[in-house]
Amino acid sequence: MIVTWGDCDAAGISYYARNFDWFTNGRMRFMEAQGLPYMDTFHPLGIALVCLTADCRYKRMLRPEEKITLRTTLASFTRTRMEFHYEIFKQGGERAAEGRTSHTFVDERGLPFNFEKRYPELWRKMTERWGDPAQADRAVAAEGDGHG
Repeated sequence: MIVTWGDCDAAGISYYARNFDWFTNGRMRFMEAQGLPYMDTFHPLGIALVCLTADCRYKRMLRPEEKITLRTTLASFTRTRMEFHYEIFKQGGERAAEGRTSHTFVDERGLPFNFEKRYPELWRKMTERWGDPAQADRAVAAEGDGHG
């Protein structure tokens, strides 16, 4: 993707909060690439994936017209939560930022629930794509355009 003027502050440097927008877009593209598009798969069932924590470490400045790559990784998932890691790279491969977000599944009342118990068929699809959540050191990655 290319950093646009709209992604930047008055100093011509990418505005820090844009990274979180890119992370969200990367997460949405990740789920779509995995065959589980968020809006089509989860929302019709009344499932929301709400953010519990978000963190970003800024390593290098990004300026308008720079080409960058966002790598989104599913770091962990359980019956109630998912955690994603993100890396933003400049065109030459230099890391510009890294971050993470953790999320919980909630129903239409905003209450967390056990995904495996409530949606066993969808849970099976998720574990087929992402492996057994009890396994450690498992990550699934996708690279691409953080612009949605």
